[in-house]
Amino acid sequence: MKCKYLEHQVCVRSDGQYRLCCVSLEKDNKENIKDMTPQEWHNSEFPTTAREQFDRNEWPDACTRCEQLEEKGLDSMRTKVKDDGTRYVRHEYGPGLSHFDIRFGNSCNLKCISCFQMSSSSLAQEAIEMNKAGVEPLHLPLLAEPNFNWANDDTMKRFEGLPIKEVYLTGGEPMMVRHLPKFLEKLDSSVIVRFNTNGTIWNPIVSKMLKRFSSVIMSMSLDAASKKIDYIRHGSKWDEIEVNAQRYAEFCTVDITPTISVLNASYYDEIVDWSSSNHFKLYNDNLLLTPEWLHVKNAPDELKKDYGNIKLPGLTEWANSSADTMWIEHFKRQITKLDNWRGMYIKDYLPEVAKAYGLN
Repeated sequence: MKCKYLEHQVCVRSDGQYRLCCVSLEKDNKENIKDMTPQEWHNSEFPTTAREQFDRNEWPDACTRCEQLEEKGLDSMRTKVKDDGTRYVRHEYGPGLSHFDIRFGNSCNLKCISCFQMSSSSLAQEAIEMNKAGVEPLHLPLLAEPNFNWANDDTMKRFEGLPIKEVYLTGGEPMMVRHLPKFLEKLDSSVIVRFNTNGTIWNPIVSKMLKRFSSVIMSMSLDAASKKIDYIRHGSKWDEIEVNAQRYAEFCTVDITPTISVLNASYYDEIVDWSSSNHFKLYNDNLLLTPEWLHVKNAPDELKKDYGNIKLPGLTEWANSSADTMWIEHFKRQITKLDNWRGMYIKDYLPEVAKAYGLN
């Protein structure tokens, strides 16, 4: 058993901490890009031990998410392979550290309900403000500093001289990273540059730089294809996202990568129709696993009865499992609290979901 991510990729979290991959569940690692190079991390004890476990057909404790998906017969991060050449990889992994998953920090202009502070400075700031007002935040623990970015001139040098074939840039929102232009200018034009962006920001400097690369993939993380996204990904403006998608399509491969949860599973066909009408490739492999209260398996029966008609891999399997009523009640408390704080109400944006939870 092998994992290409452990063999040939390095993942750097938004605080600079090295991780096995973007979905691994290891405890905090002491190894940080501020203190060691990507190659030093790759050769260190923890990732080396994980690779040895795979060689013995054993699952490392940190790889629980992939293990659970594969046990259900679903594709995991480990087993995903290239399909039409535009999604997971155009170059084969290796030799050496050929692929990089990089989060330069948590700077983000949105407060997505399914996100957390490590990936959104806006959510972190909101949590601080809620706490000061005596309202328990949705996302704990609170961060000492709401906004952090490890990217600087010194850390950027750590990527020089590596056999980079592909970089995946996310965040936070990568288009907000101050050092992004400096990073891009150091890359060879043959490197595949792949973004995960919320689509709300048009960065003219970065857009101009991207035109020199032979392959740029703009994966737009859109959880709805209408004004529903303004609620699910708080701070979004659907009209602006639509315009930016067309601008990117002039020089990038644009694909759509929704995160499917109880908030948007019922409206998945709308995303399908919009993507098709714009000739954007849609990837339907990202069913949200955490937090539990947003997992489709814990949706009320009124929502689940319609999931069987939605052509979304894995949705039927999860929908046939029993919901934990504790999480249904938790959803109602969390959404009510958040709606009152933000002054936006689920019934006005996701009426079917609100009705199923008795929030209409």
